[in-house]
Amino acid sequence: MKSQLFYAIPALLLISIGSVKGQVKVKIESGQIFVNDPWKRPDERKLQPFADSLDRNLNVHPNDTTSLFYRALLYLQFNKFIVNPDLSTNRATNKLLLAMAMAGRADSLRMQNFNLKVLRAQIAKELTNRYAPMDLWRFTEKQIAERKKKFEYFKGLANAYYDKLALIDKDNAYDYQRLKVK
Repeated sequence: MKSQLFYAIPALLLISIGSVKGQVKVKIESGQIFVNDPWKRPDERKLQPFADSLDRNLNVHPNDTTSLFYRALLYLQFNKFIVNPDLSTNRATNKLLLAMAMAGRADSLRMQNFNLKVLRAQIAKELTNRYAPMDLWRFTEKQIAERKKKFEYFKGLANAYYDKLALIDKDNAYDYQRLKVK
């Protein structure tokens, strides 16, 4: 009996330590939100188990604001223009739109977290980058007009979010004004 207890206690400690390491650290630096280290590209393979657990949790509890926030953050991190610059497919854009919907849902459920406000602004800015007038030769006139309309919409949305952030966080107002879409 004592030998079973002797092995059970360290095993439980290892499991609890492993679950603590499974959390992601969120950091805001220069007005932008990051997962873990802002200077390193997030490793999607390492964060995939966390994303899968968030997806499972959202299937069971669709109104869990924390899960909505973290899942939207992961969608943003893996589909930034710097990480995924391919404009030939809509895969990254669709995931950013899903992230925007998740962040909006968390906000509508009254999530009171400053990080959520920064996340919404950054997602809107990334969507602005996705609809920016680049590689216009790929698109028809109708598609160009639709893209311009979406670009202007997300540009206005991102700038409005950054203006609100500058009012809320006066110490970092310069960073938010600098991030506005020109």
